[in-house]
Amino acid sequence: MDIVELLIGFAEIAIAMAGFSGVVVAFGSRSQGAWHPGDRLRLAFLLEASLTAAGFSLLALLFLSAIGDTALTWCLLSILWFVFTAFSLWYSRTRIRSSLTEHDDVDQVANRVTTSLFVAMMVLQIMNVVVWQQIPAFLAAVVLNLCGAAMQFSRLIRSAFRS
Repeated sequence: MDIVELLIGFAEIAIAMAGFSGVVVAFGSRSQGAWHPGDRLRLAFLLEASLTAAGFSLLALLFLSAIGDTALTWCLLSILWFVFTAFSLWYSRTRIRSSLTEHDDVDQVANRVTTSLFVAMMVLQIMNVVVWQQIPAFLAAVVLNLCGAAMQFSRLIRSAFRS
């Protein structure tokens, strides 16, 4: 498969996932405007993860066409993903901590596992810049964002049907 087709496919999947979040709003109590505070966080995380995957996929396409050196392209994308994710993890932690008093359904295990996966992926991006300078590490980061969005989507669907 061509790398351009793969990146376009990732962007399409990510945008579809963000779009389906609107379908989730129609389920359960949210359709009447009664949002659970935890669900607002999950929706924000779903949109962030899916739009991050879409944005970085499209940015990769832009960099591939604008920069002739593919090794430099993957290094720049790995650095940008690392910086964005570092800020995102810090800000997400701040949002979760500030809303702990509003909701009681924070899944500490899922949060720790997710954070650990993203930190490990950040280390992988550093390795990509220093050692490999190849596409697989960057693609793994985009796939992790897609997985994070899928996890939040499933958690929103599950919470839509709780009593």
